[in-house]
Amino acid sequence: MNVNKRLVAAGAAVVLAVLGVASLVMYANDAKERAFEGAELVSVLQVVAEIPAGTKAEDIDGSVATVRLPQAAVPASALARLDDVSGQVTTATLVPGEVLVTGRFGTKEEVNGGSKTTVPAGLQEITIQIDPVRGLDGDLAAGDTVGVFASYDDPKQTNVAVNRVLVLGANLGGPGDGEDLTADLVVRLAVTSEQATKIVHAGQFGHLYLSKQNASADVGRQLVGTEDVLR
Repeated sequence: MNVNKRLVAAGAAVVLAVLGVASLVMYANDAKERAFEGAELVSVLQVVAEIPAGTKAEDIDGSVATVRLPQAAVPASALARLDDVSGQVTTATLVPGEVLVTGRFGTKEEVNGGSKTTVPAGLQEITIQIDPVRGLDGDLAAGDTVGVFASYDDPKQTNVAVNRVLVLGANLGGPGDGEDLTADLVVRLAVTSEQATKIVHAGQFGHLYLSKQNASADVGRQLVGTEDVLR
């Protein structure tokens, strides 16, 4: 009998909890409707799941939803349908909650860092392919200057491989991938033969990282191991 009473009590508690949550949701919805009461509502697209930079407009349908918001709170460039940006890609990572606007879309060339530059006399061109997180999240364009860091697992050591390297172009996509973008960042660099050798070695046997360097950047080199970081 006591067991049955406890089961009944537990069941009642669950029912009350569900009713409480439902009441809160209804209250929140009512409050939202009251806030919008009298306002002219318009339909716009809102992000419901994170969308990476470089994603085609045609591929984000499942990551957005149509919502109705007060017109006064909606940007003039807000999108109500994806057809208006067909053939374009996202120029930045889109996060849940933001309203889609035309300024978040552009051509693949714009996302890839703009026009390419030619190789300066006396230098040669190489291409590296790295995770965007290790390459400034793809925030690179032709004409930028970067430092290339090399980090190895065995022994655990890191140093600047080369400094003041000219970027010829940067793409969010692997070479020869046609119109499809990948998660990799491909960067074209203008280097000397010695610099190319160091970068290729690090890319083959270690890990590459890039830093954007301006004219006054500290470009010193220092070999760092685990003991140097922790002491």
